[in-house]
Amino acid sequence: MDIHFQYLKKRKNFGHQTLFCEVPAHLIDSIDPSPEEYKRYILRNPVHQASQVGKNMSQCEINTIRVEYANEGANHAEGGWPKDVNCLDEEATLRYRRRIERDDCYVNAVLSTFKKFNHTIKQNNAIEMYQMYFHGMPQECAVEKYIVTNKNTFRDGGARPVSCIDWTIEEDTKMVVTYCNKTYPYEGTTVNKNLEGYVWSVENPNTPFYELRPPSACWQIACSPASPSIIVGGLEDGRVCIFDMRVQDEPTIISPFHLAHRDPVSSLIYISSRHNNEFFTGSTDGSCLWWDIRDFSVPLDSMIIATEVPPGEVLSLAHAQPVSALQYDRSFPTRFLCGTDTGLIINVNRKGKTISETMTTIFRAHNGPVKAVHRSPLTSKMFISCGDWTVHVWSDEVAVSPIITGLAHKYPITDVCWAPIRISSYMSISTDGKLRVWDLLRRYKKPIVSFLVSVNPLMKMKPHEDGRFLAVGDKKGATFLLGLSESLVLPGSQDKPVMLQSYERENRRERILENRVKEIRLKMKAEEEGELELAVIEPDDEEVYRNAEEEYKKMLAMEMANMGVVTSKINRSRVR
Repeated sequence: MDIHFQYLKKRKNFGHQTLFCEVPAHLIDSIDPSPEEYKRYILRNPVHQASQVGKNMSQCEINTIRVEYANEGANHAEGGWPKDVNCLDEEATLRYRRRIERDDCYVNAVLSTFKKFNHTIKQNNAIEMYQMYFHGMPQECAVEKYIVTNKNTFRDGGARPVSCIDWTIEEDTKMVVTYCNKTYPYEGTTVNKNLEGYVWSVENPNTPFYELRPPSACWQIACSPASPSIIVGGLEDGRVCIFDMRVQDEPTIISPFHLAHRDPVSSLIYISSRHNNEFFTGSTDGSCLWWDIRDFSVPLDSMIIATEVPPGEVLSLAHAQPVSALQYDRSFPTRFLCGTDTGLIINVNRKGKTISETMTTIFRAHNGPVKAVHRSPLTSKMFISCGDWTVHVWSDEVAVSPIITGLAHKYPITDVCWAPIRISSYMSISTDGKLRVWDLLRRYKKPIVSFLVSVNPLMKMKPHEDGRFLAVGDKKGATFLLGLSESLVLPGSQDKPVMLQSYERENRRERILENRVKEIRLKMKAEEEGELELAVIEPDDEEVYRNAEEEYKKMLAMEMANMGVVTSKINRSRVR
């Protein structure tokens, strides 16, 4: 269909014809500057101002078309024969082969590929593929490159200190971080006003995946090994609570006040049970409580951590040692390690009836509070601890001194942990903002990696169970997700037997030194009891240890010589 519109206008309404011509330039108007405006003009220094020309871009999420893939294959046992040719019939295959060979395309294809085939055949004949050309050369070990990278940074809006970090046990693992200032509440007052904790997805550092809203500041956190949506929190008022991310952001269950700790919960650990529903807590009031998440009406058990009780008095919290760290290993169901604010590490037997049976071994570990204690993934008899400015490695069989004494740092150590898979390595953080990775086999007195994580003091760290990621939190609310290179994650082929030999050697050395010191002291005591005319001068402790260590080195050299091993000068010094 033809649709048109007719527009009519008279010629006189078009206006006059425009005629252009060249004319000389002439002044139309001139505006002179005003003296008054000139006086108001003031010179100023250059001002630098940044501006953003690009527009703000927003993120849009859509569901794309899902493509399904399928793996299909074919088994050609006798080439790609056509369907009408039976490959098992020799006459049929021979007739088909003759028909193809008469084809002109077949002849041209053979002639075109002749040069390439000829070159390849001559090259194969010139080089012996199975000959070992470099058989006599010594094999060189690969150079290990230790690399630590910052993958993501998760920041708290209120810049609160990180109090605890844990990982959920699921395929798409997430980071659970709580924030608070661990200041002891005085007369019911607290410095923590903002109480929220966050569950972060490792791929999204901008927005928390989930928020936790406890009724009080959360000092400790632990994720359930049975259900990734269940999170247990230890609060500042001494109570414990259960968060269920499937229900709400507030606690679903809270323990009653009259059955909780009197001080803030300083440590919280799951223990082995049939349904993974039991855990126990420690507090600076000196008590440990065992709980079941199915029933918070009353604790399963309780214990007061006390090393000694004066004669005639009943065990109470007045004799307790304030608990600062706990460690539990599934290989010892009734035993756990307890670190105190007084610098002690106590090997506790839960089933003991007396104090001597309960507090089986006491290690005088540090000059200040024990920040962390962890058993080695290699052997359960060895554990590591940190406090004040040092990190020590201990053995359950030697309580007098550590089997590996750490060097004193310039800044206080705030946390330490073993590498989950690399059994000879451990990691430590300090208030100077640095992460240090140590290896007891490759470099004894210096860290193999020293990485500056933050300019603020580091508070807590937690490695992932596969060892490739490490979460570190600082004092200003920033949680850093660090990635470790493969050389820092996987152990060497001989690391386990060599580390066991080193552990046994150091353990034996400490026992020899301990026995030698006891003999010297008994000898001195016998001489003092005897009626000697000359006064016996008690030797210095350093001289006693030095003499005992020299005797140990001589005995070790003799044993190695008997085994047929060429010994070199033992260059080991004991740091005390």
